[in-house]
Amino acid sequence: MASSKPVSIPEWMTSSFFIDAIAKAFNITASEFSIEHLDVRPATEAGDNFVSIMYRVKLTVLLNAEQDPKIVSLIVKALPQLGLSEEMITSMNVFPKEMAVYTEILPAFEALYSERGVNVAFGPRCLKHCTEPTDIIVMEDLKDRDFQMAERQKGLDLEHCHTLLRRLAQFHAASAVYYERNGPYDAKFKEGMYAEKNRAMFEQFQAQHDRFMYDVMCKWPNNGKLYAELMKGWGMDMFDAMLRITKPDPAKFNVLNHGDMWCNNMMFQYDDSSKIKAITLVDFQMCMWGSPVIDLHYFIFSSVRANLKLRELDHLICYYYEQLTENLTLLQYGGARPSLQDLHSDFTERQLYGLSTAFSVFPICVMEKTENASIDLMLDQGDAGTAFKQKMYNGPAYVEQMAPILEYFYNSGAFDINQVGSQRPAEIECDHKLHLPLWLDRRFFDDVVAAKLGPCPAGERRYIRNVRVELATSKGDNYASMLYRAKVDVLTQGTGVVESFSTIVKAPPKGVLAEHTAYLAFSTREIQMYRELLPAFERLYHDKGETVRFSPRCLKVCEAIPADVMVLEDLAHSGNYRMADRRAGLDQHHTELVLEQLAKLHASTAVFVEQGNILSGDFSGPKVTESLKKMGKELFQPMLDSLVEFMAGWDFLTPDHYTDLKAAAKEAFDQLATIIAPREDRFNVLNHGDLWVNNVMFSYASGATDAPTATGVTLLDFQMCCWASPMVDLHSFLFSSVRADLKLTHLNYFLRYYQEKLADSLVLLGYRKRIPTLQQLLVDFNDLLMCGLVSALLALPFALVPNVEDASLDAVVEGSTEAGQRFQKQMFDNEELKTQLKVLLPYFRNRGVPRKGNL
Repeated sequence: MASSKPVSIPEWMTSSFFIDAIAKAFNITASEFSIEHLDVRPATEAGDNFVSIMYRVKLTVLLNAEQDPKIVSLIVKALPQLGLSEEMITSMNVFPKEMAVYTEILPAFEALYSERGVNVAFGPRCLKHCTEPTDIIVMEDLKDRDFQMAERQKGLDLEHCHTLLRRLAQFHAASAVYYERNGPYDAKFKEGMYAEKNRAMFEQFQAQHDRFMYDVMCKWPNNGKLYAELMKGWGMDMFDAMLRITKPDPAKFNVLNHGDMWCNNMMFQYDDSSKIKAITLVDFQMCMWGSPVIDLHYFIFSSVRANLKLRELDHLICYYYEQLTENLTLLQYGGARPSLQDLHSDFTERQLYGLSTAFSVFPICVMEKTENASIDLMLDQGDAGTAFKQKMYNGPAYVEQMAPILEYFYNSGAFDINQVGSQRPAEIECDHKLHLPLWLDRRFFDDVVAAKLGPCPAGERRYIRNVRVELATSKGDNYASMLYRAKVDVLTQGTGVVESFSTIVKAPPKGVLAEHTAYLAFSTREIQMYRELLPAFERLYHDKGETVRFSPRCLKVCEAIPADVMVLEDLAHSGNYRMADRRAGLDQHHTELVLEQLAKLHASTAVFVEQGNILSGDFSGPKVTESLKKMGKELFQPMLDSLVEFMAGWDFLTPDHYTDLKAAAKEAFDQLATIIAPREDRFNVLNHGDLWVNNVMFSYASGATDAPTATGVTLLDFQMCCWASPMVDLHSFLFSSVRADLKLTHLNYFLRYYQEKLADSLVLLGYRKRIPTLQQLLVDFNDLLMCGLVSALLALPFALVPNVEDASLDAVVEGSTEAGQRFQKQMFDNEELKTQLKVLLPYFRNRGVPRKGNL
């Protein structure tokens, strides 16, 4: 130990700070003693503790009743100003957890055993805890009772493993009984390191770490490159998988896990013949409620001696199970217990935790002592951090021991982290910063090739020679899904001909929107649109001798396995299709093209339903209304509230107008739910539901000049289609995507243009009901004008925001984060937005929206 090493003593660490702790240690009052001297040293060596700073404090205490002073040794654990890691440690509630464990939970667990006549001490005695001037815990110094750590580089032998597993089983059993008697633990114990709130923090370091690990592992012997290729694209999929496996299954047996059960968080006491007399646990900062195999994986794959880790794996699980069962019986646990077979199955299902431990904690265990070891250095993305990680992951002992560990996990299926049924390298080219979903490998495109190129000529075989994947959109251009552009080169054997094509792979969203996908049914709607409805609508025109294409061609659809995914032709690949500049807005010609295509789509949907076809409940009925209202309130209400806060400083809004807008914002999504619900006495269609400039692409003639004229338009993103008034689409499109100088000056013209094209299409398709008149549509437009106001307040900021790195739905919704605050400022404190709303808001107000004084 580096006990003689100088240490920087915090200002708060004075003799007076320890008066409470000494009083508690001797069970006396502060007036019965004095502290004569204070000596502070580091309590651990570099590399032995990463989450807090620990001091060994020796106090010379003079008791009034005695003449000779006493030397009292204490361990002080404090949260320092950690820099890079401070956000992580604060987010994980490490000190609030540990304070609660030492002051409430461990005494309660020990009392359970005391009731049964068994004396158990799970950890050191806590003598003081506080949160000012920082988070501090003062404990007895276990070294005074001759407790010591095992040598982490060697790993634990079987005797030490048995001792730890007995104590861990006692801890787990007590935690289950405590839960049974007292109900759930405090909310801070519901999750550990892997929590949704930590996603952005993990993402910040993931790309560079993945690239670093790939380069390191490719140089390892014994199939290192194979495992590097298997893990190459894990990215945040690993985080999602860890989220999944650390969540407790209420149908199974759960315990309060220690959460950081490696060799440095246990201390042993030995007799004169070096036999273990006692064990105590330390560092209860990561405790979380979940499956007991979380602790088992963490312990076994971090701390068990190399020649025992795999050879004795089943024995160690069995030994733990026997001890757990014995202690549950002792404490008279009345809940359902797992069988040994159940425990092994759960161990297998959550084995990714063990693999993760082998890459995170295990290299620290076997690493040589390093003077500057710290969690900040592990997170550092500069040269110092890289050098430290090189030492961690290239240590001879670590590299050698990882070979059988990786083989074990490979043979156990752990590398299939998304459970898609395959462990194989992706064999796809992409930028190392791009985290592709693991199912997106070369074989995923086999049937895409057939759909795109048609049947392979007789006697020939096709091979996918190369797949290059990149993001299909820039930051700020897409929010509701992940879009990848996949360029595929296909070689036909025999002819030697190489054909190339490009596709758009549309995958489920990540981040905050992913939590809402179940009730929103985005992919369910869109899959139905591409598979059934859009082809049916196009056939209506084909049967009348007219060719209409509403969307890109769909080459592949997957439902649930491996995920809800669609592969679409890449319209931009030929160079004849492109998106407009969303910030500039659409001129009259481009607006007319969209309105004509929209009118054709709306007309075909009205005829389709009028002919007796029934739309599923995903498009019409209370399910749609409630899901869209829930999405609005949970996802977009925070954004609307933030915009209203920015509007308070806009000088062109009168106080009463601002008051009305603020009140309207609180009611907005309830009103929209009413608007979305179709009225039987009005004309209804299947709306696109998310019609703005980025969900359309314009076609241009081949070989056009520098200023080509658009000749057609294709619609994209059919995730929010709903049966309602066509005003849903018209309000959304006209107030979000038309050029600023045309929005109001040409509004009635655009509505007339749409109505004329709608009437033409309805007549062509043989619509048998009354054609909606322009007057009727204008009345509907006015009656549903609240939809236009919400589009101006919500869609227009998305259309006008610059392409910035912070652009994401997560940043919009979670405005409390740094990225969220930056992005919201870029969206709302936007001069072009203010300029447009300065004109639009009086228009809405003069037409009675929001209702003045009625909200």
